[in-house]
Amino acid sequence: MASFPTRWDDGTTQDGPEHQLHWYDERTAIIRQALRTNFEGPFSYLLLGSERALLLDTGTGDADLRKVVDELLAGRDLALIVAHTHGHGDHIGGDSQFEQVVGTSAAEVAEYFGITAWPDEIVELDLGERVLDLIPIPGHEGSDLAFYDRTTRLLLTGDSLYPGRLYVPDWTAFRASIRRLADFVAAGNPVSWLLGAHIELTNEPGVDFAMGADVHPDEHPLQLEPAVLGELQEALSEAGPSPHRIVRDKFIVSPR
Repeated sequence: MASFPTRWDDGTTQDGPEHQLHWYDERTAIIRQALRTNFEGPFSYLLLGSERALLLDTGTGDADLRKVVDELLAGRDLALIVAHTHGHGDHIGGDSQFEQVVGTSAAEVAEYFGITAWPDEIVELDLGERVLDLIPIPGHEGSDLAFYDRTTRLLLTGDSLYPGRLYVPDWTAFRASIRRLADFVAAGNPVSWLLGAHIELTNEPGVDFAMGADVHPDEHPLQLEPAVLGELQEALSEAGPSPHRIVRDKFIVSPR
């Protein structure tokens, strides 16, 4: 049965493994890099198909993610694709631990996955009896991709939507991307949960931990309800073309 842990490694215990591993179901592993190794505490995702496995994001490089992935794939005859939700350092820092990794520029991402009309084209990735939809959503970094898993109905949104500070250097692109993502869901692609790449909010609505905090007592859950995407799209629409900070219960939009 699909599930989430009751608590992620929130930095309040300064020992234990460098990564916390949780199997959401038998083919979906969620991996959190311990906050004690880096305050970003990023999440990575390992999705298993019958022919291929997809690892999304490699963390900051301050922890041995390769060892974790090798242990998870041991005894499975699966080709591994290592890709990213976007190209910032806290999500590509562990790339050197792997032999073959999808590039981090928008052009490299588009070429690898066969996206000929970036960012307007949505493409499929078949892992073998498990099909993902890849939706370009630039705005936070530029090569941002969302991954929709038709099997679990999980929508993986990287740093574009998660319980924390949504940094937006390209306001126009970000607004268009979130609208594209919301339209994709509205077009008949039901979502069970939105899963991003960090937790930066406390359990108090709209209140975040200090930047650089490596201890997160009483932090917000990782998973967000599907309605939060609609709330973000509506907030950006109401905000209009001029960037400004938006504080909601489950996210904070921070133009840069």
